Amino acid sequence: MNVMSDILTIRLPASEKGAWKRVAAEVGEDLSEFARSAVRARVKALQAKSGSPWDDLLGSISVHAPAATNRNVRKAMRRKRG
Repeated sequence: MNVMSDILTIRLPASEKGAWKRVAAEVGEDLSEFARSAVRARVKALQAKSGSPWDDLLGSISVHAPAATNRNVRKAMRRKRG
């Protein structure tokens, strides 16, 4: 379940809002979900084209390490306590 924590208000002409409402009704969504999904699709398309703003900040590293087992976890926890 998504919890909505912020509000974004936009202004648009009444005729455009009416058009959005009609299209949203045709696809079975209310206006707010229609607008959210449209913005998500636009952001996704832009990120696919130019990359995510997170690309410079995130990365991955390849390291050979044993898979975590309960024994390994217990051993590590004992080391932290002692």
